[in-house]
Amino acid sequence: MSNEPVMADELDDETPRGVVWLIKVGDAVYGPYPRTKLLDYLEEGRIAGHSLIACGPDDEFMRADQHPNLRWDFSARAARGFNKPKLEDGETEVPVSNFFICCRLLAGSQDFEDVLHETGRFARAGGDMWVLRADVTLPQLRNRLSKVMRKDEQMIIVNATKNRIAWFNLGPENDIAVRSVWDVDE
Repeated sequence: MSNEPVMADELDDETPRGVVWLIKVGDAVYGPYPRTKLLDYLEEGRIAGHSLIACGPDDEFMRADQHPNLRWDFSARAARGFNKPKLEDGETEVPVSNFFICCRLLAGSQDFEDVLHETGRFARAGGDMWVLRADVTLPQLRNRLSKVMRKDEQMIIVNATKNRIAWFNLGPENDIAVRSVWDVDE
């Protein structure tokens, strides 16, 4: 499985379908996604209660808030306007945060650094590493930077202020490996 959305009709017979999720947007079907990726999308607000999803070998799509295999409290999520940042409890605006960004850029860094310059104050830490101080959320920063990256380039961003991590294009195996280290309970 690649990190890019795959149209469901492009799947081969060897793709494991027993533990994966499909997401339907209009006439397009995306996936398959492992449960960890589906949970990411739910956390990020990319999947709403009315979103159509299917689980495993079942190609019957249901509303996410009615799917028997998904237990997610959609009512606890405050409705946000399009492009509005998700604030933490007690926050009324996005606080200034310090970010560490490490990439594998193949086509040069000028466009990447242009986005950093537009976003806040930054410095190159060496190679394909930067530090940034800005009043953006981690998902906003990842989305801005990923727009100027090629499909075979990779990125990890650490919000050092909030002890959070995000990444782009690592692939499913690395995605799971990073989560297993970052989210481990000691």
